[in-house]
Amino acid sequence: YAFHSMRSVAIVVAFAGLAAVSALHAPTVSRVAPSMAPQQQGAASALRRVAVESAPMSLRGGEDDAPAESSPVFWNETVELAVLFGLWYAGNTGYNIYNKKALNNLGGAKGGLVWTIALCQLFTGVLWVLPLWLLGIRTKPSMTTENWMQIAPVGIFAAGAHGGSVVALGAGAVSFGQILKACEPAFSAVNEIIFLREVQAWQVYLTLIPIIGGVAIASLKELSFSWLAVWAAMIANQSAAMKAVFGKSVMATDWAKALGPANQYGVVNIISVLATLPVVLGLEAKGMKKSYDSALKKGVMPKDIQLNVLLSGFFFYLYNEVSFMALAKVSPVTHSVANTLKRVVIIVASCIYFGTPMTKEGMAGSAVAIAGTLLYSLAKQAYKK
Repeated sequence: YAFHSMRSVAIVVAFAGLAAVSALHAPTVSRVAPSMAPQQQGAASALRRVAVESAPMSLRGGEDDAPAESSPVFWNETVELAVLFGLWYAGNTGYNIYNKKALNNLGGAKGGLVWTIALCQLFTGVLWVLPLWLLGIRTKPSMTTENWMQIAPVGIFAAGAHGGSVVALGAGAVSFGQILKACEPAFSAVNEIIFLREVQAWQVYLTLIPIIGGVAIASLKELSFSWLAVWAAMIANQSAAMKAVFGKSVMATDWAKALGPANQYGVVNIISVLATLPVVLGLEAKGMKKSYDSALKKGVMPKDIQLNVLLSGFFFYLYNEVSFMALAKVSPVTHSVANTLKRVVIIVASCIYFGTPMTKEGMAGSAVAIAGTLLYSLAKQAYKK
């Protein structure tokens, strides 16, 4: 069953990757930053804005002023986008599946190890990026103490967004968690007004109605409904919005631009690890062994726990870093459509893999909410001031 489910998921992701390139492909944007609001796509938008402003990202990270080398005949922009979108969607889908499996292994959101799982996932990224810096494969970030202090809030709120999402996904079905996370634009809109004094056109705020309404409809008869999932997802959404608020000014600085998108994310990820560690020590360290032993008594194999946590961390870092590479090469509209399609892919793939049933209200509500997030992004582009 697991093999057939994974095969079905792979087919869904493959078709989505092709759709993202063919149906969503727009002319490559120039290296001059488009006039888009940094919060357009919520949590990661401020970072992505810099990705558009910077030179194309490579494994080395940082800015690269050297002339571009000629590419092989078989490698062109369309092929590159197909690979990037495929990895982005596959990584995101893989993360959601293995994250849920790891949570199920360890008792879900109430198993006593949910923040520990989140920490391990973030730390996997550190194990990836540090060797690249130490071996000189990727340019080391050049930062002062002041620079670290400036970017620290971005990493702290990124930790809150990730931790809240893991709790939400542990408390309910993956599909329900994704529907709740579709509310993020509503939090972004409110925080823009409060902290940035940015007021959008009324047409933009009108698109929040289907988002909120869709989530409400989907929640009415959600089979895996949990208030813990709701509140955790809302905390994640608020943290993501605050990350965008702080990221707007920080990522526009010269030193942040000089890091390049890959190193920006690497630095933010390290701060997120440091911010999550005290939460783990305060909430879960004391009962960690008891929670782990409890999972083993239920028949869970240690190797399964370790594999699922490791793979979820790998896919988490993969999809975040690759998404920067993909989104730096497409227009804001393509960005919005691709992000919307990604959420649909995750919901469909997780339902196939885990055999999660969705009620008619759930399907209708999720469709309305996800469509609302797309309309919100497109409206911000159309009515930007």
